[in-house]
Amino acid sequence: MDEIKGISCEAKNCIHHDKANGCTAGHITVGNRTATTSTDTTCETFQCCDDCGCGCK
Repeated sequence: MDEIKGISCEAKNCIHHDKANGCTAGHITVGNRTATTSTDTTCETFQCCDDCGCGCK
């Protein structure tokens, strides 16, 4: 899938992460409706990649 222009992603364990720190998801959802700072937000589109090594798969 094509990279979403303007999105910088450093989540290297995400299935949508590309080697140039881009995002290849068709769209993203950023969550926490009650966020008041950037640290309160999360990428709800995140999915572990097969080779992330975290044991989630």
